[in-house]
Amino acid sequence: MVRNLSPALAEDEDEFPEPPRLKLLRRLVMGLTVTLGLGMILIAGTVAWRLWSAAPPALPIRAESLALPAGAEITALGASPSEILAAVRLPDGAEALLTFRRADGALLSQTPIRRQ
Repeated sequence: MVRNLSPALAEDEDEFPEPPRLKLLRRLVMGLTVTLGLGMILIAGTVAWRLWSAAPPALPIRAESLALPAGAEITALGASPSEILAAVRLPDGAEALLTFRRADGALLSQTPIRRQ
């Protein structure tokens, strides 16, 4: 069997044109593939940057400068840039969350903790 390989007689894409909707779909899929690839690279880069970058030094919590109620015992400490939070057990057995100003140690609020 003899085959004619000349471009004029070979079946090619010009003989069967791609429908416009299929062409649009193919381009959309390619665009989404590129977007997905770039997004994955961006996420991997962000994770790597966060893992290997130096964390800012934490501000120390100075519990000795806080004015606690008489007989209160600190059970937990937490802090934000402007406040210090202390969970305390009061002499009567009740628990409270005390909020202090970091700058001068002044008591800002006292919130009772009720456990059920």
